[in-house]
Amino acid sequence: MVSKAQTNGHAKPAPVPVLTHVAPSVPPPAGVRLYSDGIKPDQKQNVFVMLLAGITLSIYVGFMNYFLMMMIASYWSVTARYLVIALLSTLALPCKPVLWPAFNRLWIFKTWRHYFHFSFLVEESLDAKKRYIIVEFPHGAFPIGPVVAGTLMQTLFPELRIYSVAASVVFYIPFWRHFITWIGSVPATSQNFKRLLKKGSVAVVVGGIAEMYMGHPLRERVKLKGRRGFAKIALEEQVDGIVPVYYFGNSQVLNFGPAWLAGVSRRLRTSFGYLTGWMGLPVPKPLPIYMVNGRPIPVPKIPRDHPDFDKEVDKLLEACIKELGEMYDRHRGEYGWADRPLSIE
Repeated sequence: MVSKAQTNGHAKPAPVPVLTHVAPSVPPPAGVRLYSDGIKPDQKQNVFVMLLAGITLSIYVGFMNYFLMMMIASYWSVTARYLVIALLSTLALPCKPVLWPAFNRLWIFKTWRHYFHFSFLVEESLDAKKRYIIVEFPHGAFPIGPVVAGTLMQTLFPELRIYSVAASVVFYIPFWRHFITWIGSVPATSQNFKRLLKKGSVAVVVGGIAEMYMGHPLRERVKLKGRRGFAKIALEEQVDGIVPVYYFGNSQVLNFGPAWLAGVSRRLRTSFGYLTGWMGLPVPKPLPIYMVNGRPIPVPKIPRDHPDFDKEVDKLLEACIKELGEMYDRHRGEYGWADRPLSIE
């Protein structure tokens, strides 16, 4: 599916109000673009702080690259061998707590948000008494947009408990295993998804590994058609709505390849390839990321044993596809992407 603005001409940027500050622990006002942490639209990050953010971001996103290098070096270096053993030993430590507010408030994550000049807009305020499934796009080469947003969620929505699910393979990787747990994520199984929904809302990056290989120079590409799992769970658990979220800029900060490994990666449920960013290194490019939270899509109340249950799942998925495309078109001009259409595949 190609969003309708591709054939209807250029999307005209909408006059969206912009704020640079909102009081702590106050939900963001609807329809207003906010810059996180009081960043001003034209503010430049201190060069030394930017360097620190770039290095720590590289350690996180490029961890597998560096870990592989350490494993190779361990054949000759005793120091590298001890580092590898120490990192692997952390796999024996329990992944607790799931969602650690103190961890998410660390100063280093503020430098990450400044690095990406992180801004956000909420089309409709969420009700703290309701449960939502939040579907995030795009995964891109690396879901750094959702990760950075995850460190901010408890500030943006102080009354909501927002968890997330991620590819199970991540929880077998040292360092990533605990990091992603502390920002509120657990392995993406149906059982875990439903268990978290009993506690609050759940976010999921729907495109997953498939989107890592879908980068395109002229358009945004996301994988949503046929991804019925979240829609089925939404109906089974009778959540109050599905909220589409788009991270403008996330697809551009890193690249992943080679593309010919996409098939085997999907079959084995893990990604094979390498990340490149600034200067061809596993360092994200310091480009702005703009998060837009769309309007909640209503979930019909229908029991699991209803004869039309599967049809309702398909209808709900189609509603998500339609709303995501329209939401993208409503806001792409604000990011400067009037000429960059969205393909939903």
